[in-house]
Amino acid sequence: MSKVLINEGIIKRELHNWIEGVYRPTHFLTVQLPENQKSESLDNSISDLRNIMIKFEFHLLRRHWNRKHLPFICFAERGLSQEWHFHLLFNHREFTDQELLNAVFDANIRRDLPGYCLELLPIIDDVIRVEGYVTKELYIKDFGQFDSDRIILSHDLFHLPYKN
Repeated sequence: MSKVLINEGIIKRELHNWIEGVYRPTHFLTVQLPENQKSESLDNSISDLRNIMIKFEFHLLRRHWNRKHLPFICFAERGLSQEWHFHLLFNHREFTDQELLNAVFDANIRRDLPGYCLELLPIIDDVIRVEGYVTKELYIKDFGQFDSDRIILSHDLFHLPYKN
């Protein structure tokens, strides 16, 4: 086994431990931009993601949503189309599946998005498989280097201070 593969395994395991330790994800949200907003520019796509997620969180948390913030970790992915989409992992906290689905529906309406843009799924049993899926484009190179710009923390997306 090569040294790079060993480093990749160690890094993926540490990433899993960090996700489980900090976020303890219960849900998986995929955000695709509408055809007329898809972009090869990561910055433009992140801006659109921010606007969509503001509507999602506002529906759940109402007033002062940025004080009660729903923390999530997001992974940017290009796929075959070379246009960006996103996978988010978060813990539902006190929200029911119906409340989360209502927030998805509300964000679609408020942003005038087609129904395919937001897909919410509960993580039933296999969080490791889900994490493998959302991190599949985190290519780990020699000496454990990878493009960390593809990992977006919700605090960074919303320009919020970090809280322990």
